[in-house]
Amino acid sequence: MGFIPTEHTQKKVVMRDPYVVPVNRRPQHIDAMFRFTIRWLIVANIVLATFTVFNLYIYPQHIYQAPEPVLHSPRVTTLHPHEV
Repeated sequence: MGFIPTEHTQKKVVMRDPYVVPVNRRPQHIDAMFRFTIRWLIVANIVLATFTVFNLYIYPQHIYQAPEPVLHSPRVTTLHPHEV
């Protein structure tokens, strides 16, 4: 007992420089930010590409029904009261 260190009372002392940890992790944070940004840009690109393909090809070709073009209108001899 007393001040004699035993196996149970000894602690491992690890010397760590407090400036090393942030400097070594900054590139990891930058890489993680780029990975996150690239993933979201890929998802946004897929969504916008799907929207563009739908609007440029699927909607005009298969869904939209264009009205018949009016080449001439019948002659009007009287005006509606709201057209005066």
